[in-house]
Amino acid sequence: MKINNPFEKKLKRSVLEHLYKKGTLDEKTIIINELTIDSFSRRADLVVIKNGKMIAYEIKSDADSLNRLSGQMDKYLDYFDKVVVVTTSKHTPNILNSINEKIEVWEIADDKVILKKRGKLQRVESKEKYLDLLKVHEMKKMAHLFQIKLEGKNKQEVRKSIIKGLGGISFEKLKAFTINAISNRYALTSNLFIENILLRKKVILSDIDLLSPYSAQRTNIYIGHEESILGQLMKL
Repeated sequence: MKINNPFEKKLKRSVLEHLYKKGTLDEKTIIINELTIDSFSRRADLVVIKNGKMIAYEIKSDADSLNRLSGQMDKYLDYFDKVVVVTTSKHTPNILNSINEKIEVWEIADDKVILKKRGKLQRVESKEKYLDLLKVHEMKKMAHLFQIKLEGKNKQEVRKSIIKGLGGISFEKLKAFTINAISNRYALTSNLFIENILLRKKVILSDIDLLSPYSAQRTNIYIGHEESILGQLMKL
């Protein structure tokens, strides 16, 4: 985990400014700063959820090492529809020579994004990977929604029970539930960030702080999607 890296923060700002200018960021977008994945053992630097897609951005600044990058990015492909590595000219050649063909590469120069390698949208292959993104209370809601009987209350027991019932849940419904749960979890900070940049019509460095998990209390905050998502899931 990278802590207090000012270079990383500047690159994140450049990424979000680029996405804003492209029209990607609006009230329907969820932006997450450091989303835990792989059973909470790793963190994706930046994740953008839009139109039913989860795109991860891994930031590699001049201060970062590229050790284990290839394996790390392959792991990200287990969870996201698309993965983008964002870096500088210092690292671009080595990254281009080492990563999976599905990974997209952006280089930041003078605060502008340069596409160095186009990536590919892909489908998450394992249903169990979606469970890795959920907290235990979210998995319990999933079990209730899909009428899966739980054999225990702790996370391992709940997860084991749901895995047994995954055969009766389509990829589409499982993904929709996961995206809704994550969106609810990060709605407060994401909406605050979006409101600020839409009002100002640009992204400034201090806006990144609004995405901090410590910038607001998210306990028991949900955005009222649960009834609507139930209806949507039953239509899939």
